[in-house]
Amino acid sequence: MKLRDYVLVNAETLTDSKTITEELDPGLKIMELRCRYSATNGATSNTLGKLNAKITKLEVVDGSDVLHSLSGQEEQSLNFFRHGRLPFQQLNSKAAGAVIEEFIINFGRFRGDRECYLDTSRFKNAQLRLTNAFTVSATAGIATGTGVLTVIAKVIDEGAPPCKGFIMSKEVKSWTTLASGDEDTELSVDWPYQSIMVKDLLTTVEPDVSLTNFKLIMDAGRFIPFDLSSAIVLADNMDRFGPARQRLNFLNDTAVTWLSDLYARMTAYMGPVGGTAKGAAATAIGEQIVAYMTTGDTGNLFINAQGYAPHSCFYLPFGDGANTEDYLQVDGAKKVILRLTQGGAAGAGAVVTNQLRQ
Repeated sequence: MKLRDYVLVNAETLTDSKTITEELDPGLKIMELRCRYSATNGATSNTLGKLNAKITKLEVVDGSDVLHSLSGQEEQSLNFFRHGRLPFQQLNSKAAGAVIEEFIINFGRFRGDRECYLDTSRFKNAQLRLTNAFTVSATAGIATGTGVLTVIAKVIDEGAPPCKGFIMSKEVKSWTTLASGDEDTELSVDWPYQSIMVKDLLTTVEPDVSLTNFKLIMDAGRFIPFDLSSAIVLADNMDRFGPARQRLNFLNDTAVTWLSDLYARMTAYMGPVGGTAKGAAATAIGEQIVAYMTTGDTGNLFINAQGYAPHSCFYLPFGDGANTEDYLQVDGAKKVILRLTQGGAAGAGAVVTNQLRQ
């Protein structure tokens, strides 16, 4: 088998708000699309230190047929659960510092899958469509016009085995959580489900607060694949996938507050702390880290975070995610309902489905 890294977009400068569309040539056998964004911080700082919330949509479409559609935060969360780690990040809050974040659109069941990939010959006009909406600010965003995008497609040039299909990932619903009550989402019954991912994002709040239970109901309760509390799902995710890690090169200051992307059981430490200044992480609540340090150091100092539930997401796979025989079969089902029980208001909820499209 012969593999190739094909540079689809080569260091293209972006306007601060832009949708870029690239044709995917007929006959490509694409395993993944690696989307790499970079930008330069504002003249004073970028207190966020990251870009992922400003990558609003990563899509692959064929006319009106949507083959993949996630936000940047959802893409990174799915990367963690399916690859075992977050994609590359260079997080930086310093004045005019460089921030880099990657988002991997993976069409396989796992990274490096040779049997499930996107075969563009099956579609009339497959396109990659990426949207960014950067915040321009001297203190809490980037310098205008500094966004840069590179996209690298990993393709099978020769010797590809027969295609079993590809994993089609989509956000099928988003809403704002309420203090109580059930939120029902009717799922499509066209393709088998590899997994379902649920987002429950509310700053400084752990993910099992705003949503308290997950129940999947098929045909009015004739079959219920799962009916689990969010605490149990979170514990299973922690045990199965382990912790995620991030590192921020932070703006030198006596008091630092940073919102990481890790929302559950997060811990943090400073290190290295500098030659002439000393500091420590004081608290970690939800994704928020508060650190303190003495004055006098101008070098590169770092906050290191470790935690679970990236971007406050839960992951519910069917089987191990790799064996297609374990996927949830919906062929012949009349109705499939995902029922999410709410326990806290103002959370940014979303449902992402991952299906084996054949």
